[in-house]
Amino acid sequence: MNVDLLIKNGSVVFPRIGVKQVNIGVRNGKITGIYESADDVTASEEIDASGLHVFPGLVDAHEHIGIYNSTEEDFLDTKQHAVGGVTTVVNMDRQPVSYLDFVPKVKEIGEKNSYIDFTYSLGILTEQHIDELEETVEKCGITSFKFFRNYEKQLNDKFKIDNGIDLSSYDLMRLLEKFKTISPKLLLAVHCENMDINRTLIKKYKDEGANDGLKTWSATSPGYAEAESLLSTLYLNQVVGGNVYIVHLSSAASVDVLEKMPWLHESGVTVETCPHYLCLTEDDSLDAKVGPPIHSHHDRERLWEGIINGTINSIGTDHVPNSRDKKYGKGNGVFDTLYGFPSVGCLLPVMITEGHHKRGLPLERIADITSYQVAESFNLESKGRIEVGADADFAIVDIHKKKKITPKQMYAEGDYSVFEGREAAGWPVYTISRGEVIVSKGEPIKEYGRGKFVRRFI
Repeated sequence: MNVDLLIKNGSVVFPRIGVKQVNIGVRNGKITGIYESADDVTASEEIDASGLHVFPGLVDAHEHIGIYNSTEEDFLDTKQHAVGGVTTVVNMDRQPVSYLDFVPKVKEIGEKNSYIDFTYSLGILTEQHIDELEETVEKCGITSFKFFRNYEKQLNDKFKIDNGIDLSSYDLMRLLEKFKTISPKLLLAVHCENMDINRTLIKKYKDEGANDGLKTWSATSPGYAEAESLLSTLYLNQVVGGNVYIVHLSSAASVDVLEKMPWLHESGVTVETCPHYLCLTEDDSLDAKVGPPIHSHHDRERLWEGIINGTINSIGTDHVPNSRDKKYGKGNGVFDTLYGFPSVGCLLPVMITEGHHKRGLPLERIADITSYQVAESFNLESKGRIEVGADADFAIVDIHKKKKITPKQMYAEGDYSVFEGREAAGWPVYTISRGEVIVSKGEPIKEYGRGKFVRRFI
């Protein structure tokens, strides 16, 4: 057997299966063989992965590229993804324009600038988006969309979108029903947060002059505000028989809902949380202001329990590239500070450190929630898995290698990280994208513009 690349002597992490000592052959960017012995395999290039673990390349399906910076600039900051083992990103964007015009433009921008493969999830904001939905799927290869319950009845006032839909419960149901008529593979990612509660509490704390950092921010959207919206979303999805992806679960109250009512999410539901909810608390810096807010130590540990028992089955970063100047450009108060922060470069080390080393989470479970399940939910058929015929995307990791997290160490363009100064173990030594080594000995070695738009099919 002749191959382009042979990865030998590694401990291969198969999602949902386990860790096996096997060798992997790659040809033309695809996995062509998995061998117990590589004696009969000849390769143009070999990587000796002795002492290392071979993970499928990570899929981060929750990012916001192009929100505070230009899309070009943010795609030129994707080396940090590869340094952290992420080989595919699903960018969540929202625009009040026709997506039939928008997608070709961002595809061209991404393929000129991105270091890794990418695709898009698109926010449904207008009747035009709904009318053009099937055409957008067919012509653009987009099979995932987003529903912002946090902007209900606010698109006009907040974003000056005068033809916006209400983003009401009825809109959620009619979208799920329309998705079903097109294909059961269509996915609707839903931000769950009761904004009647949130907006009322924001006004209350503003009027009181509260400004106690993340503690104040947490109080503006308590866990029950998320849990109530989650319960509503899951019930309506059950009524319709839809396919939803719950983004950035943040609270113990939401874990309680999921655990007490498993019938609401037995099928057609994927539940995501983020590393910041798993590592930080409301005692941390205002750098970590995000929506929904980061809550207490109890919330953090309940989210880990949800991962360990399988209630939560996906991880996304909610990565928002920005700088300190932009984060605090309107002021240093809790209500002035911008939402979001850059975070993707340390996704895998943080999960290995906090999940595997500290809590005993099996490596195959980490591979499942950071790669396989994400790819399954977002219809990325060739990503997030180690099997013959899949794209040859890998993160080859020293699970004991420790580094302190800094933007510079992650090759990030941003000037801060909410995890900065923390020591994390489990950094990729090599990252491989479509059979091409793009990170070697922890350093990116290729040029920007090698990433490809991943067209999805139904």
